[in-house]
Amino acid sequence: MNTFELYFAAALLAGTPLLLAATGELLAETVGLLNLGIEGLMLMGAVVGVVTTLKLHSPEMGVLAGALAGMVFLLIFYAIPVVLLGCEQVLPGFGVWFIGLGLSQLIGSHYENTTVSSRSMIVSIPGIDRIPVVKEMIGSFPWPVYLAFVLPFGVAWMLARTRHGRNMRAIGEDPVAASAGAGIAVSGWRTFYVAVNGLLGGFAGAVLAVVAIGEWGVDVTAGRGFIALAVVIFAAWRGMRLIVGAYIFGGLLILADLGGALGWPVPSEFLALMPYLGAVLILCVWALQARHRGIGAAPTALGMSSSRLA
Repeated sequence: MNTFELYFAAALLAGTPLLLAATGELLAETVGLLNLGIEGLMLMGAVVGVVTTLKLHSPEMGVLAGALAGMVFLLIFYAIPVVLLGCEQVLPGFGVWFIGLGLSQLIGSHYENTTVSSRSMIVSIPGIDRIPVVKEMIGSFPWPVYLAFVLPFGVAWMLARTRHGRNMRAIGEDPVAASAGAGIAVSGWRTFYVAVNGLLGGFAGAVLAVVAIGEWGVDVTAGRGFIALAVVIFAAWRGMRLIVGAYIFGGLLILADLGGALGWPVPSEFLALMPYLGAVLILCVWALQARHRGIGAAPTALGMSSSRLA
């Protein structure tokens, strides 16, 4: 494999956890729920994924357990205060972050830097092996990479083409009108999409630790939860654009490794800063766009508590 093929394949792998987490967050934000705790959510999925993989000697069970742990974790610490009790959304989101940070360190204290293998999860696309360059770039990956790529297509189709997708957008724009006028079960669907957000966020963390990195560490996510939030904003709350944003940031995340391997005359610390600088720039651009309520506008009720909507 040449340098470009290696970089492309590495960017796909690095972008996969971002794409999974951003897809779950997009679905939650579509119904008006802003989860700022993706970082803690991914940490919980990561530590449970690694521990389960080590205990059961199965990376498949590891990523599944990580996904389920993320779902339960978010239902307890976000759905209950926000959806059921009507609390403000910001503080429970930070609570998810900090509780996930502390709890994951406690669970993983005896497993730090213990490596795991996900070789059994690698699959090949039939027919790709006959195409010389393409087979090196996309022909053989762990199956979560392909699943992450397909999910935004289904999300985009659901939101644009189905009645349920229109109901979701109605909840995100005006949940009071959606409940009183259209008879939509707002609380029920919001709870459901908190669960989906937790499932995909935990899955993203497990894939990151078990598949992409291959070990648990207290800083394994390294801010990727916040980058996933930036990917949703970059995508302007549209499913298909998540793919582009996630892989761009995936490429930025491995710039430091690439620069070191090729001997670039650029400090590795500066290259490592690039994905986070990009996230800040995206937030600044969105803030300017939001003033005009045009392209990139968030759902109207995003981040609002039930008391403010009544």
